[in-house]
Amino acid sequence: MGNKKKKTEDYRQGNHANKRLSDPNKAFLNHVQTQASKMAELMGEKHGEQYIKDAIKEWPHLIKSELEIFGKRKS
Repeated sequence: MGNKKKKTEDYRQGNHANKRLSDPNKAFLNHVQTQASKMAELMGEKHGEQYIKDAIKEWPHLIKSELEIFGKRKS
């Protein structure tokens, strides 16, 4: 019975360890790329890269490919 109470408390607090986020849609990824490009223009390429890393940190498998796309856009 205590285990059920713990699960209920976790759910109310937003602790959903077993729930996987679906991948972001293309519009979101394009928006992230656009914002990163603007940041790179104003503050340098490293800030643009960091913005991408921060924006999609919930999807670590996408970070490498999005950084590659960002690098190609800057070229």
